[in-house]
Amino acid sequence: MLGTDGRLTVLLLGSDYRPAHPGNRTDVIMVVSVDPTSGAVAAASIPRDVTGFPTSSKGTYNAKVNGLYQSLISRMGRAKAGREMKRIVGDGIGVEVDAYAVVGFDGVRKLVNAVGGVDVTLAKAVSDPYYWVTARKRGVYFPAGRNHLNGDQALIFARTRKGDNDFERARRQQLLVAGAVDAVRKRGLKNLPKLVSFGARYIATDLRLDSAAKLFEIVASARLDHSAGVVFGPTKWASSAGGTSYRLKLGEVRAWTAKWMAPVVPPSPAPAAPNASPSPAR
Repeated sequence: MLGTDGRLTVLLLGSDYRPAHPGNRTDVIMVVSVDPTSGAVAAASIPRDVTGFPTSSKGTYNAKVNGLYQSLISRMGRAKAGREMKRIVGDGIGVEVDAYAVVGFDGVRKLVNAVGGVDVTLAKAVSDPYYWVTARKRGVYFPAGRNHLNGDQALIFARTRKGDNDFERARRQQLLVAGAVDAVRKRGLKNLPKLVSFGARYIATDLRLDSAAKLFEIVASARLDHSAGVVFGPTKWASSAGGTSYRLKLGEVRAWTAKWMAPVVPPSPAPAAPNASPSPAR
């Protein structure tokens, strides 16, 4: 489960798939990494409008990166596409990615409800008067402070962007993931088998079901209050590529992951205490 770097690093993909819109564009591309020795957590989001993302030492995906997973599916099928996406994103931002997980709209709703909802805390209110909640209801509002979200609200929280922008949306998505992790931990290990069985219906992943208990142990030790989060947006992490597109500054991006997702260095063993001198024989 842990990588050769001693960390647990997972690529989270949020697909826009639903029956009325059977595509697989990933407006959520997030890498979450946990240091199991300290519990420190780091999360990095790649904005959907990034172009020219490296796919190999010589190749790039020149369309917007949120279409890359869908393109891979059409070429090699879902399972291989997930593994290839894991490799491409890991190599691109300079971190070893151990597993991937893909969830769609319905999965978000069902899984959030399965853990009793999630809590998120906003520094400022989020208001989007243009978001269509239903065919007749338009507009959403999340007040500053603590918000307890059910499945429908969580999906809206992760999707709304007209009140601010894609980069703030990506930061909210990180809050939502942290809230979901906390909700799972609070339910405890005894509820894990039910959640694993439930999640298998809505999440495509290469995480092994028989490693769920070990995964819970690592997640339970994660210090969500001791975390680093970044959205690789302009102008520090990306530059304009024209229109709404951006190109990552890979040097700066990889410097961030080298700092916050660095390989875990095992602590040096304490020097052995000198042997006590033997007592003189009487």
